[in-house]
Amino acid sequence: MRPDGIPIRALLLRAFLPAIAIVAIGLGLLTYNRLYDAILDGFDRKLIATSALTGALLDPVDHDRLIAIARTEPDTDIAERSPEYRHAVLPMQRIRGGLDITYLYTQILGGSQDIIYVLDATVGEEHSRIGSEDDLPAETLAGIRRVQAKDVIHLSPIEFQQQWGLLKTAAAPVRNAGGRIVATAGADVNVSLIRVATQNALFASVVIGMVSLLACTLVTLLIVRRIARPLDRLRHEALRIAGGNHRPIAPFPAPADIAGLQTALSDSCSTLTGRLADARSAAGAATLSASLAAFDAELARAGAAPHLHFESAASDSGALLRRAAAARLAERIIADPTLADRIEDEGPLLALADREQAVAVRDDGRRIVIGRGA
Repeated sequence: MRPDGIPIRALLLRAFLPAIAIVAIGLGLLTYNRLYDAILDGFDRKLIATSALTGALLDPVDHDRLIAIARTEPDTDIAERSPEYRHAVLPMQRIRGGLDITYLYTQILGGSQDIIYVLDATVGEEHSRIGSEDDLPAETLAGIRRVQAKDVIHLSPIEFQQQWGLLKTAAAPVRNAGGRIVATAGADVNVSLIRVATQNALFASVVIGMVSLLACTLVTLLIVRRIARPLDRLRHEALRIAGGNHRPIAPFPAPADIAGLQTALSDSCSTLTGRLADARSAAGAATLSASLAAFDAELARAGAAPHLHFESAASDSGALLRRAAAARLAERIIADPTLADRIEDEGPLLALADREQAVAVRDDGRRIVIGRGA
């Protein structure tokens, strides 16, 4: 039951607003999940395309020579200034910069560690010199071996590497002059780039959630306003009728369902008004009948005097009233002999109806006519 004093509009808002908030949060989470999946898918596609493009663009003969140099612990300054190295690494640097890739390189299996770097498009302190070695996570190492064995492209999940941090990696095959897979082209993206993209996605999802919340709130306010006003008016009309004011309900605009309730309440009010009028009429008639019966009984009691002889052909209330008056006069005559003598001398005092006569009978047997009709 609705607590007293709380408007219908407030109750409707209490019901709708939490649902709106849940819907808005759900839309925001759904948007974020979709954007996050789209961002990861975009990075996956970019890494796969970059590593495959790099492996395809390399000159097999030049890269075979660089692999041979990398295996012999070379003088890196001389090797990286060689025409073969510069001819291979410059396009890789343009690809890395254009596609915003963190690391772009080629590598071979072997050495004292897991892999040996051949080409590296990175510049600065993070540059891996030709012939330098590195250890890889077990899953990434297994993926590189699968690339060389099955001629596929490996795509890793986000992994932590001791030297490079959190990375997402793709590795594509690199072939020698004979067409055999002898190395892999690796493309890495640092997780910070993914985090920036996901933060943007989170901001976008928050904005979408707030916009949807605002839109849903506005729509709800309009709906509540359209529903609450007619319901409140209907409530006031019902309370008015319950309080005894059965004035007909004035029509007011309302939705179809509430208009139906309005019509039903108006019909009920009309029916109730008719029943109350009938009840009042019946009660009034019953009261009047009871009053008349009581009056007649009182007149009959008053007219039942032992010293009165009353003759009348009528039996209505008028006859009872005349009999009661005659009875009162007869009682006075019995008590006052002089009054009896005076009436005998002057004649009857009461004017009665046609064929009516009232006679007072004294204790000594004298009969004194005290009233007579025409």
